[in-house]
Amino acid sequence: MISGALEGTVCIDVSGHVAGPYAGSLLGDLGCEVIKVELPNGGDTHRGRNPKYEGYGPSFRVLNRNKKSVTLDLRRKRGREVLLKLLTTADIFLENFRPPTRTKLDLDYEELAKLNPKLIHCSISGYGQSGPYRDKPGFDTIGQAMGGMMSLVTDLDDPKVAGVSFVDHAAGIFSAHGIMAALLARAKTGRGQFIDVSLLQVSIAFIESHVADYLNGGEAVSRENFPKGRIYSLLDCDRKPFMVHLSGHNEAWEGLLKAAELDQLIGDPRFATRKHRTDCHDEIVKILRQQFSTKARDYWLLRLDANHIPNAPINTIPEVFDNPQIQYMKIPKQITHPKMGKTNLIGSPINLSDTPPKFYCPAPLLGEHTEEVLNRLGYDEGAIRQLRTEGVI
Repeated sequence: MISGALEGTVCIDVSGHVAGPYAGSLLGDLGCEVIKVELPNGGDTHRGRNPKYEGYGPSFRVLNRNKKSVTLDLRRKRGREVLLKLLTTADIFLENFRPPTRTKLDLDYEELAKLNPKLIHCSISGYGQSGPYRDKPGFDTIGQAMGGMMSLVTDLDDPKVAGVSFVDHAAGIFSAHGIMAALLARAKTGRGQFIDVSLLQVSIAFIESHVADYLNGGEAVSRENFPKGRIYSLLDCDRKPFMVHLSGHNEAWEGLLKAAELDQLIGDPRFATRKHRTDCHDEIVKILRQQFSTKARDYWLLRLDANHIPNAPINTIPEVFDNPQIQYMKIPKQITHPKMGKTNLIGSPINLSDTPPKFYCPAPLLGEHTEEVLNRLGYDEGAIRQLRTEGVI
């Protein structure tokens, strides 16, 4: 049995921030050897996101687990020469350059494919490889805003960011998905291919089911109409929040009323069908909130469970890790760096029976594996010393 589904594949990861590194970590979890290329001074900007940790902050560690770090200044000719040697035998090239930047570095797919026809080149950008916005810089929040996602998670009269980089992480997942599809295609054709992933397109694709009605002549989804008739956000006597999510059948509605000790409303013609409940959503929320505010959340959650009504407390981050199901899943997990010590992290949510994701190695220190990788390419001690003197590594 192989140790990882992607064992034997090599990815050269020249991305930074979140989307690209997250994609690389997902590949690394599955056994791919991921070599992260960073600038010699400072490296990935995410290293310095929390100055307290001096270039090895927690978010960097989790986004770059299962990787090796090589420092290369790609603005220098000799730095690009080293990268090209790496790409000659690599399976995957992962980057998040803006298209004109990549062209300036002579790293366009058309040229790389001549060097290595089997190379799979995944490029993550703000707006894609063509079109009027091609050269504009893009970030997660910009993709959320332009793609409509942010309108579903914020009050448009007082807009605030959601506090979660939905688009960056979704772009990482879609990129890893595309790379694995390209690996399967290559097994049939013997050829690599170019993968274009844009934050804008990801943001729209991620909410596709939410815009389907609008695209087909219906009403656009909004924060106001999305929950109607089925989702209720509630507060207990101590204003502790929790959620209830009903299926469409009447048995669920009646179960909610029993759990809420509102049996007198069973059979009320105002709420007889899902359409009635949708039309009367605001009235129902008012009734439920008044009732659930009379006792403690734990009391109501037990009654909801007893009546088979899907429910959950709205946990703060610290509360998440007190949850018995999370603890049963052994989350958080740990990985240890010989110099930097332990890191707590979540890890991959994919549970494969034969080739499960693993922690092969912790996130690297800047340039931790430069000499190891250059030795593999045939650079001896003197050549490495010269590259270091020239500021290439």
